[in-house]
Amino acid sequence: MAWETASAEVTASRPSLRRVAMSLISLALAATLIVFLPRIAGVTWEELYDRFSQIGWGAMAVLTGLWVAGLCAYSVVLSGSLPGLSRRRAILINCVGSGVSNVLPFGGAVGVAMTFTMTARWGFGRRPVVVSTVVTGVWNMLTRFLLPAVGLLCLVGTGRVPDSRLAVAAGTGGALLLGVVAAMSAALYREGAADLLGRGLDRVVRRLPIKSKSSLRDVLLDLRSSTIEITRTKWPQLTLGMIGYMALQCVLFIGCLQVTGGRIPIPEAVAAFAINRVLTTAVITPGGSGISESATALALLGFGVAPAVAAAAVLLFWFFAHLIEIPVGWLAWTLWSLNARNDKRAPTSQRSEIRL
Repeated sequence: MAWETASAEVTASRPSLRRVAMSLISLALAATLIVFLPRIAGVTWEELYDRFSQIGWGAMAVLTGLWVAGLCAYSVVLSGSLPGLSRRRAILINCVGSGVSNVLPFGGAVGVAMTFTMTARWGFGRRPVVVSTVVTGVWNMLTRFLLPAVGLLCLVGTGRVPDSRLAVAAGTGGALLLGVVAAMSAALYREGAADLLGRGLDRVVRRLPIKSKSSLRDVLLDLRSSTIEITRTKWPQLTLGMIGYMALQCVLFIGCLQVTGGRIPIPEAVAAFAINRVLTTAVITPGGSGISESATALALLGFGVAPAVAAAAVLLFWFFAHLIEIPVGWLAWTLWSLNARNDKRAPTSQRSEIRL
């Protein structure tokens, strides 16, 4: 079952010597890519410092506000996937999970384990938390499918794809990705659609030189059965929360371009943002750090952005989307740990007063 898979993932999240070594190598690779990002863009750190020094405190305050608004938007997704979870606690879980994911490769498993620990202290059972993890994972996956489609369609709409055949291919690819999102959404909403999609995927897999022990139809039906109540009743909240979160992240990215001197059309900025967010799923480095920034900088250069501006904007967005979440996540975990310790020591009659 889906919750058994998540439980196994939590168990597998215990550290080992091999995992520690992989984490250190991954962190070193991410740091190397970030350090050499200016060279990839063709600028020096001195030029970037001059660019950063021109950003005022007011602009930084606005960007910080957008980042905080994004946290609040994603709390709508978390609270919708786990009935009874308050927005404040959802923000706490989000901060802790993001902080871990941005430090460790495959940090999502560790984040799930920490979520189980936190929610168990708040009185939530294992199964609803696993269902919440599966549901939010599915909605994130659907969003990752949707972003490339949006980026491709933006490029086609602005005529930035130079070759007509490439434009047709990009438009077709965007339409196919939109079709994947629509099919997955229908499969989650209706059992007949899940059965039909699963059978179709199984036929495709049987024609490939791949040995699969489980039927994709059974996987889809199991996923739907374990999340049916949440997906049928909470899908508007989950969808609007994800759209709001991604929209705020996109506005934050465009804001980083603006304050560093970048002036490109909105569709091209959206396409660059889509590239950045999709590549955060690269598990080679924590949160795709270094990989997504390098690709985004190259995309901005291709759109005609000045090298210093492209590198500065990407690094500034990396600060908000990645770096700042590490100390904030550590702080959130520390606050929760202190509160949990006080809760354990407090008399039973007083424990209901403790909120975090």
